[in-house]
Amino acid sequence: MLIYQIGRLDSGAFNPIKFEVNGKEYTAQLSSFALRQSFLENGEASKVILIYPVSLFLNKSLSNKNNPQTQNIPIDFKKVIESILYNKAERFNYLSNPYPYFAKHPHSKEADEFIVIHSIGQYEGINFSATLEELILEIFIDMVKRYQDEPFSELYLDISSGHNIYTSALLEAGRLFLTFYKLQNFLTKGKELNVFITFSDPILPPYERTFKIHKGFLLEVKVFFSYPEKPYEYSLRQGYMKFAGELAKENREIKRDLNDLFSYGKFFYSAIKNNIPLVLYTQAYHSEERINEGLQILIKLVKDSLTQNYQNTPKLNFDLFRKAFLMLAIYKGITEVLKTYKIAKKEEVSISELREKFVEENKSLYKYFGLVQNRNYLSQEIKNNFDRNKDKFEKEYKLLREYIGGESEDFNPRNFFAHCGFERNSIYVRKDGEEILVKYREDRLEEIAKILMEY
Repeated sequence: MLIYQIGRLDSGAFNPIKFEVNGKEYTAQLSSFALRQSFLENGEASKVILIYPVSLFLNKSLSNKNNPQTQNIPIDFKKVIESILYNKAERFNYLSNPYPYFAKHPHSKEADEFIVIHSIGQYEGINFSATLEELILEIFIDMVKRYQDEPFSELYLDISSGHNIYTSALLEAGRLFLTFYKLQNFLTKGKELNVFITFSDPILPPYERTFKIHKGFLLEVKVFFSYPEKPYEYSLRQGYMKFAGELAKENREIKRDLNDLFSYGKFFYSAIKNNIPLVLYTQAYHSEERINEGLQILIKLVKDSLTQNYQNTPKLNFDLFRKAFLMLAIYKGITEVLKTYKIAKKEEVSISELREKFVEENKSLYKYFGLVQNRNYLSQEIKNNFDRNKDKFEKEYKLLREYIGGESEDFNPRNFFAHCGFERNSIYVRKDGEEILVKYREDRLEEIAKILMEY
């Protein structure tokens, strides 16, 4: 499990405090340290990740020798703070790359890891111009990266410290990460990630007393099976090229890679949403590793943009990146379900397989996407088009329209969707013993992909 907390460097930050967790007392400088100690004692592996706003060192009261609240600050560390406050060259280096300086923070040595984020406001005459959305992205990409490297089942957001703007960013990052998690884990019913909000009693005098840590507040989000962004063009090759270009800027390779992932994600999403199961067998989906590479690209794009300067930011388009991460999450979640059901590109598919994997009540994959109503429509279309005509079908492939008349020879998108993809001018059918086999016309696949990208 992971515990995130906004780092402290205020008066009294290094005073030992008595915390109570589950009725037991722990002495620590931060509530997250006490919480971690409680988990470790119970045999639960846990890590503390501290989040430092870059403005944290810009506080002259910390160098005031007459302030009794700063007496516990180690002398060597106080010299680091003073060098930043009073030496312009050192301050420039600090604002260019604050990580070496925050590594000297005593809390960093006790924490498992830390990250530095941008700040908002003016501190010691220096203006910081980040947006709340950029702070959310900085924390969110750290959560995504850590989950990719080492999945965790519980996430604790400790809001006991930090200005409201930073705790708000932490909560919103946690909310976005939970949404991201759910969209890529449709199969994990009963094994879902839990995100908790935790905080201590207000740390107010008298400091000798014990402060209780409250940790049972579950963060919840509602997730809907919906693709966040429509394609600019209705094709697998160019569908999201414009959108990917806004993310990748001038990097053509990244632009092509992201477009490919977004487009195929939309294609498979649309096939499931619109109840067109046979389409799922017409294209090969990307591997989990390839989608994870796409996520790494997005993380790097955010990180590279924001870490160029810690005083000012490029004002990243939060909604653009939010949609990009969620699209890859949905695609990853879809491919996991398809892989589990052994659905992959192949020449022909039996009606019995379609019935088993999409129609049967306890087996249908639609249950994972909240689309159980698709089962009834699909069942009816299978009966009308195939069960009622099974005695007519021959050993060799023929178009379905040769057995069921009443339509022109032109492709009809409306009929395609209305009949769950069994459009009579587009689908071949044959019989092999008692088995009915179907496949799409090769010359119709591009047109089918086009209308799936549109709807």
